Amino acid sequence: MLAFPMEAAAKKKITMPTSRAVYHNNQGVSFMNKDDYERAELEFKTAIELAPEYVEAYNNLGVVYRKTGRNSLAEAQFKKAIELDKKYAAAYAHLGAVYLAEGRIDDAIEAIKKGLKKDSTLADAHYNLGLAYLEKSKIDKQDYSPLAIDQFKIATELDASLTHVHAKLAEVYEQRGELELAGIRRRLALADKPESADQWLKTGELYLARNDLTKAQNALNKALEIEPESPRVHMSLGLYYMQATQPDLAVNEFKSVTALEPNNELAWYRLGTLYLNSGRLADATAALKETTRINPNFADASFNLGLTYLKQGKILDAQREWERTVVIAPNYARALYNLAKIHEQQGRTEEAGRMYCRFIATGAKEFAAETKIASDFVNANKIKCRN
Repeated sequence: MLAFPMEAAAKKKITMPTSRAVYHNNQGVSFMNKDDYERAELEFKTAIELAPEYVEAYNNLGVVYRKTGRNSLAEAQFKKAIELDKKYAAAYAHLGAVYLAEGRIDDAIEAIKKGLKKDSTLADAHYNLGLAYLEKSKIDKQDYSPLAIDQFKIATELDASLTHVHAKLAEVYEQRGELELAGIRRRLALADKPESADQWLKTGELYLARNDLTKAQNALNKALEIEPESPRVHMSLGLYYMQATQPDLAVNEFKSVTALEPNNELAWYRLGTLYLNSGRLADATAALKETTRINPNFADASFNLGLTYLKQGKILDAQREWERTVVIAPNYARALYNLAKIHEQQGRTEEAGRMYCRFIATGAKEFAAETKIASDFVNANKIKCRN
């Protein structure tokens, strides 16, 4: 979200506007604050007609154009304001926001910096500069996040009520793995906006990542109070109950997700996995079949579906499912190993050896014992694995 700094009056006016022009400009600001951009546009144009060198009116008209997606017109208005008063800082900041929206990141940084040199107290300009540094990180493949963090911090120092800036800082800290700082910023984001389900949800997810389960539950329950039919909140609560080893409550949450979003493949998968782990094999089969119906390329769901068949003694069904798994993900180590075991148990030495060779080739370090079994089989049967 881009922010647009406002100034009550220009730093310097080449010609003082008439009182009538000021009236129409103020009317325009009032309409703009109510998101009535059509009437605001007319008022700013009227102010400019009455006072052709009215810098603030050009700037405000540019804001209207920017908010309504007319970037080229917005750019022209901000440049006109700068032409009339090169010290008018807000116009530079707004111009930078236009460039940022258009993906002209270096131009955005240059324009915003020019504005901040003239007035460093524009909190939204610092925020937009931080956003520009984050975008520059993506384009240049370099980490400019420390520069972005500095700008976001300055913005919140200038205006502590900018909850969206606290929230953005929390996101950046999370991406950098600085979870404690992210938690602090999440709390600050909630301080002035306690009714925000999204912020409570993100706070709960952050605490889940830190394995701080009590705080996670409190935050997620607050999110649920605000938005009781949010699939994402129910999904996160399901994850909380899984971490808290309360599988029955986790099942209830994931069932709520599937009721709200019937094609949510992840919720069906987690339901199926929980049913599998608790021995509810018929329910597990149904849920995992639904997962693979929604997403036929979901390798983990296919593998777990194979496990449900195996636990029910349906060896051929398990084999077919794992064969599908390795088509989806050719290096799926557990499926390759299980297929090899089935072939071995059925006396199909050549097929077993081929699967063991593929399993060994995955180099899965977490399966040291299985790798030894596979190697012993290959060596004992003098099977040559292809590199």
